[in-house]
Amino acid sequence: MNKHPVSYLQKDPRWKDKPYCVPGESSTIGSAGCGPTCAAMIIETLTGKTFTPEDACKWSLEHGYKALHQGTYYSYFVPQLAAFNIKCDMLSWTSTYGKPNHENHQKALELLQQGYYLIALMNKGNWTSSGHFILVWWEDGKIRINDPNSTRDDRVNGDPYTFRSQVKYYWWVDAREYNIPKKPTEEDDTMTGKEIFDALQGYLAEQPMPDWAKEELQEAVDMGITDGSRPMELIPRYQAAIMAKRGKA
Repeated sequence: MNKHPVSYLQKDPRWKDKPYCVPGESSTIGSAGCGPTCAAMIIETLTGKTFTPEDACKWSLEHGYKALHQGTYYSYFVPQLAAFNIKCDMLSWTSTYGKPNHENHQKALELLQQGYYLIALMNKGNWTSSGHFILVWWEDGKIRINDPNSTRDDRVNGDPYTFRSQVKYYWWVDAREYNIPKKPTEEDDTMTGKEIFDALQGYLAEQPMPDWAKEELQEAVDMGITDGSRPMELIPRYQAAIMAKRGKA
């Protein structure tokens, strides 16, 4: 099961009316910011750093990824996510719109099951009248959607056949390290000699000295083998050898 990504809406009152446009148009984050909003959800999810749709749209504009009278260029996602060391790429340049049985849908499903997130460009239909980016993830054997422009049930838990019929392109986002817990290895479970020594030392230091050993300790003190100040402390082998030789003297 993948972890639920951060959810953002491009029409959030905090930024919906802020400009996301290039000279010659007057579009806003609310009207055209679906792509950067998807990127913002991914970046904040995988890095833990606050990165809002406003931040993502600003980055897109600064780097020339806003298309005149349209949304965001397809080439935006790879460099935007790379700026945060997140691997991303387009699954295929083959359009799957109107092709619910295309092999790309199976490839996309396998990636979701492996812990990836997907960005999907939806074409005309249930999600949009023209073009719209959404974030796709996997939970409990089902495909889930973070739609940056809606929380309507048929858009976040839509019919799979309808979804596959209306997806045009996919981008994969490698979120495996975030979504899939690392399995402990034999190396992870192996303690060094020093770690074992330190662990035992700490344990013994908390234990009371048994009554039967007190007389033996006093005898060792009288023989000059130990000063008796740390009776429950482990000692290295060379110190044990010195003590043994003193005991024979």
